[in-house]
Amino acid sequence: MPDAEPLFHQLGAFDPAEATRLVALLEEHHVTFEIDTDQTAFSGSNDFSGLQFGVNPEGAKILIFVPEPELPRAQELLGRLA
Repeated sequence: MPDAEPLFHQLGAFDPAEATRLVALLEEHHVTFEIDTDQTAFSGSNDFSGLQFGVNPEGAKILIFVPEPELPRAQELLGRLA
């Protein structure tokens, strides 16, 4: 019987700059990951003036997922960015 694919866990939701730094660190340490986006902030009833003046600067987030066996190592790498 073939091995089942590992379950992926969300490491977090990051702004693009943060995600870029984290992805580079994960690649450097050969941690497998997948990326998706969360654009729900754009679908809500955001107040245009709040967005224009930076009062409500919510934007799209980049979601990063890692396989369950690599989650502890990925969390440790994430801690290095803080």
